[in-house]
Amino acid sequence: MVQRIITGVVGISALIAILYVRGWVSSLAVTLICLLGLYEEYQAFKTGGHRPAAWPGLCAALLLWPAYAWKGPNGILPLLVLAMLLTMLWIVRRKEPSWIDAAASLYPLLTVFLPMSLFLILLDGKRFPVGITLVVLTFVISFAGDIFAYFIGSFFGWHKLCPAVSPKKTVEGSIAGLVGGVLTCIAAFYLCARGGLPTPGAIDVVVLALIGGVAGQVGDLTASLVKRHCGIKDFGSIFPGHGGIMDRMDSVLFTLVVVCAYCLLYV
Repeated sequence: MVQRIITGVVGISALIAILYVRGWVSSLAVTLICLLGLYEEYQAFKTGGHRPAAWPGLCAALLLWPAYAWKGPNGILPLLVLAMLLTMLWIVRRKEPSWIDAAASLYPLLTVFLPMSLFLILLDGKRFPVGITLVVLTFVISFAGDIFAYFIGSFFGWHKLCPAVSPKKTVEGSIAGLVGGVLTCIAAFYLCARGGLPTPGAIDVVVLALIGGVAGQVGDLTASLVKRHCGIKDFGSIFPGHGGIMDRMDSVLFTLVVVCAYCLLYV
């Protein structure tokens, strides 16, 4: 537990530094996280006996920052589409193509590359002044939800949520994570507003906390399903006591996509 706390403090400090500095430092950090996340998922599927086509996704991650610097948000979608097309072309030209290998190749693009692209866009304060606040709220929703779900579920959890996927998760922990995430998100929203950061409306924040909390739990369960399928405990070991990048970012990335989708429609 002590090791997990120390690693968590270091991780949060690094996140604060990235959000504060922004510019090329944050862009480089996003690129590295994207590369590591993709690599971990591709390796997980390889461990599970599949043959994902990894090189198109990894190349796309390397080009993410240059593409955004060149065309802004308009450079992201063509890069994703190109990576998906090259991935499928590589799969279907194999002597023994497999739709499972195709799924294992495309899954990391949708669960890592796409959310990290949105992360990069939101960090652009010139184009999206409210973006930095949305990033903060996304991490708060996910991390606070995980903490509340873990402690309440450990002491008061009796009803299993998805025993076939994650036996330790409980309905009580899930509800506590959702409520705790919403309350903590509201507090973070208040602090951001007091700190002079551009913020969305209060009602939008509550809605974002609710749907983001649900999305985060779905992301967590989805990652557990992948790990169970591949026969691994963690995606990696880069964080002592916490596992790999995707063990910490699984819920965040799902939440990020939902938050961005909501903001495109209503904020």
